[in-house]
Amino acid sequence: MFSTLSAQMLIFIPLFFLASCALSLLFTRICITMLPLLGLVDIPRGRHQHDRVVPRGGGIGFILAFAISFFCYLALTGFLGTGKLAAFRQELLLELGVPLLVITVLGVLDDKFELSSRLKLVVQLGIAVYLFFSGAGFRSILGFPLPIYISLPITVFWVVGITNAFNLIDGMDGVAAGLASISAFALAVWFLISGDHADYLMIMVIFCGVCVGFLRYNFSPAKIFMGDTGSLFIGTFFAYFSMMESAKAVTFTSLLVPVLAMGVPIFDVFLAICRRLYRKYILKEPGVGVMTGDHDHIHHRIQDETRDQKKTAYSLYFLAFLMVGGAMAAALVSSVMQALSFAILLVILFVAVRFATIEFYDAASLISEGIRVPHRKFLVTAVHPVLDVILLAVAYLAVVRIFHRDIPGNPFSLKQMLCYIAPFPVVLSLSGIYRTYWLRVGIGSFFKLFLMYALASVIVLAIALGLIVQQFGLDRDKISHMREFYTAFVFLGCALIMAERFILHYLECYGFKMLGADVDSRSKPISRTLIYGGGLYCRLFISSQYCANGEKAERRVIGIIDDNASLHGLNVYGMNVLGNCDDLPRILEKYKFDEVVIALKAVTDETRKRLIAFGKANKIKIREFRITIDEYNSCEDIQKHVK
Repeated sequence: MFSTLSAQMLIFIPLFFLASCALSLLFTRICITMLPLLGLVDIPRGRHQHDRVVPRGGGIGFILAFAISFFCYLALTGFLGTGKLAAFRQELLLELGVPLLVITVLGVLDDKFELSSRLKLVVQLGIAVYLFFSGAGFRSILGFPLPIYISLPITVFWVVGITNAFNLIDGMDGVAAGLASISAFALAVWFLISGDHADYLMIMVIFCGVCVGFLRYNFSPAKIFMGDTGSLFIGTFFAYFSMMESAKAVTFTSLLVPVLAMGVPIFDVFLAICRRLYRKYILKEPGVGVMTGDHDHIHHRIQDETRDQKKTAYSLYFLAFLMVGGAMAAALVSSVMQALSFAILLVILFVAVRFATIEFYDAASLISEGIRVPHRKFLVTAVHPVLDVILLAVAYLAVVRIFHRDIPGNPFSLKQMLCYIAPFPVVLSLSGIYRTYWLRVGIGSFFKLFLMYALASVIVLAIALGLIVQQFGLDRDKISHMREFYTAFVFLGCALIMAERFILHYLECYGFKMLGADVDSRSKPISRTLIYGGGLYCRLFISSQYCANGEKAERRVIGIIDDNASLHGLNVYGMNVLGNCDDLPRILEKYKFDEVVIALKAVTDETRKRLIAFGKANKIKIREFRITIDEYNSCEDIQKHVK
């Protein structure tokens, strides 16, 4: 499958290393001049360690140098070649070229406009899914095949994790570029030792060259920063190659090499997650989150001891060489010596933990005590993305059951299911709808949910049409069947999602409170209340009874009476309108209520006297709910106005 190493290829190694390094130097120097003119600069603030304006987005320079050098290599070796070599190179360009192009565009936009972390995460998830379905994902580990429901999450986790690992480590002059050059050098040596990965070898040599060239201007004191353009590109690049090599590893020691080639960034992101979880849920520090940046990465902690950026960078380089050297030793030595190699690796990891002064013991308490979530709103909001996916899957399978024979393509394939289902939680997440506390919402939240669902439906329609055209061309019958299936799925999914939110809101507002009233009535009497008036004051009174959080129910509302004849027989605010004042004797005989609450802004003296007389005659309490706009704005408890 791969082109074999030859004497000519060995000559290419130093040639392309020097050429790519020179190109990177040239393009980086141009970027130093041009990027400030485009507004791509890093202004010192917050956690930044530099004290002057520095051009940002320098990753553009070494990315261009890498692309040009790689295509020159292809041109000198017959471009795509023939036979298996041509097939391999076409596959490589398709698998790797598209994700790198997308992540580069994302990085440039982020360096220019500072995109939200949520948007960047969504793009990274899309790249991970693309890599998996293009054949680059984890299909097996140590020779054991993995089912898709395991291999896909592992692939997504690996790609997103490695991409962000290099992004997080890029917090000090020369760190990310230096570690990337060491990782590329280590993998190049590994491919050279393997002997049959010529194209992979040259890619790593070229990438090592461009990183070394960029490091000339990025080392402390940096004249340019790579920005997210460079760090995200580096992360995606190594995520792909480490994943490809790890997937082919058949022994644990051979698996260590591609992993520990990026040992420092991986180690840093793992510790960052442990540290932030500990501080958020154990120490409960305000303003701390898993995605919140801090000043406690490995390079920050080492610098606190060395007080020098150059020494910090050299220390990290040394640590990276130790890790990859130990991994290669473990993979290459005899089985007798592997135990010693593992012992050396453990010592290296211990040194890393001690050197970085990481609070591992504190993080262990997080695991032992568990992540305590004190507020139920966290659970309610966190579970909704999962619940939406489940409801959409139910809708999808139900519609598949109905239209099974007429659905174009394979409706049970994971790819087709993802195309129909995945856009909905993605769009809803980007819209911020999952921050809504659905136990207490207004009509505006339902309207926003509907609009975002409609937007996702349009995206699903476009994807579905694309799949049909790709597989069957402009076949009218196939498009018609797809349209019927799509319409049924979208409407059923919308109905399930809206119904779930409505039921949850209803249970919070009325259901749980009324259930509590039934339970309390067994231990103490609960007043059976009839409301006079079906207007705004009626709504406020009902809310005070059934929506007051944590308050015990004092009344059970059995219905409403109103002198407006047009309301009779209708349901208002969840309560039936039973009649008017003239119907009080009949209503009392049927419902046996204990009190009447007047919930009107203005009630006539005649009506008030009439209700009081009825109460005295039948031993019924007559109360009046009073509230003014000034009192309501003062945020006082409106229940105290019931007299």
